[in-house]
Amino acid sequence: MTSRRTFIAALAALAAHPRPAARGQEIVIGTNTGATIVRLAVPEFVSRSQDNQSRTLTALFNQTLWNDLEFSGVLELVGRSFYPLGQFGAPQDIQPPDWTSEAVGADFLAFGNTGARAGEFAIEARLWDMQAPVLYRESLGRLYRSEQTDRGIRLLAHNVADEIVEVLGGGIAGVARTQIAYETRVGGAEKAIFVMDYDGENQRQITVPGVLAVTPCWSPDGQRIAYTSYERDKADIAVISPTDRRGFPFQVFPGTTSTPAFSPDGGRVAFSSSMAEVRGQPDPEIYIAGAEGTNVRRLTNSQGVDISPSWNPRTGQHIAFASDRSGTPQIYIVDAEGGNLRRIVNEGGEASAPAWSPNGNMIAFTWQPSRASSKDIYAHELSSGQNFQLTRNAGYNENPSWSPDSRHLVFESDRDGTVQIYSMLANGSRVRRLTTQGRSSNPAWSNYMG
Repeated sequence: MTSRRTFIAALAALAAHPRPAARGQEIVIGTNTGATIVRLAVPEFVSRSQDNQSRTLTALFNQTLWNDLEFSGVLELVGRSFYPLGQFGAPQDIQPPDWTSEAVGADFLAFGNTGARAGEFAIEARLWDMQAPVLYRESLGRLYRSEQTDRGIRLLAHNVADEIVEVLGGGIAGVARTQIAYETRVGGAEKAIFVMDYDGENQRQITVPGVLAVTPCWSPDGQRIAYTSYERDKADIAVISPTDRRGFPFQVFPGTTSTPAFSPDGGRVAFSSSMAEVRGQPDPEIYIAGAEGTNVRRLTNSQGVDISPSWNPRTGQHIAFASDRSGTPQIYIVDAEGGNLRRIVNEGGEASAPAWSPNGNMIAFTWQPSRASSKDIYAHELSSGQNFQLTRNAGYNENPSWSPDSRHLVFESDRDGTVQIYSMLANGSRVRRLTTQGRSSNPAWSNYMG
């Protein structure tokens, strides 16, 4: 019983204990999905307005755009120390040989200018293919407008970055406009659900203070977040709007109900529930119901804790979940109708928290291999059956979640002393810390491009 309680606690984002990381196989995966890496030069956009506010907002735009593009995973930014001297805000400022020279070697050039008038901020952005003939050089040319606020400028930068990434990334949009939900405890309060921009900005609490809320999950349209709520002093599923905090109905079941996961079409929810006991004892199994908890259907039927379901976003016909039915936590896949059950990690140890990539090719998960002293993020490639280690030598790392472009992951780690949220490219590189306050865990990346 003790091991089962530990398993439930870990997967439901209750207590976790830091351990040193293990070493394993390294491989580059996912970061160039749909595209070949190109070299992009991005000179600073030029402010056409001379007031201090416009210059400050332009600097914010330039920094945000650079950060977004640098983290995109589909391009290589040419360092600005290699650029020709001058300002490059308009087409007449550009001399193509300066940018295609051996010193710079840019395949594409993103440039533009900004201006403020009558309370509005405007950005003219262009993307040029430096290898194309003059008539076909411009791959993107648009005018973007926003209010003159930090939030508005950041959104403009995210929009420009996502459009550039879509052009250079084989038609797959960038993720700069997406959001991440997570749970956090600040001070002595109960854990609550928070939402932030993909880069850690604009963090805000969306659930009621004082009520324990964990394991958030986004609906595909980004309009709802389902989570595990302890408002009734037991685990139930609640659903809330991330924008106006309006609640949505979801049926209450006997026993504990937790770890919800929306289907790819948003019409169903998979979850773990102990509504049916076995020999008088709680027996958490995977269930599927409608979006309001109606028309419940039991999916698994085996003694042991079945928890943390994750749909195949590409097909909606398969669900991965964690179970200790074999004695230790492991990852299984089952058809959405309940058949064809199979285990995907067979090397031993403990595996939990599966997260299916949006392109359907990979399942990320938490794994502590046999004889290893740590938990790390791994990715299981379904076509080959291979497992690739993504984190190492940096505290304990758990609960991965994919970005909608399948090029990035978000996860929790205590590598800096407290449990916080981090993001990285899908090959484990370019790790960025997103949260700093309290203890933050169980991140969920929205599929919706806001």
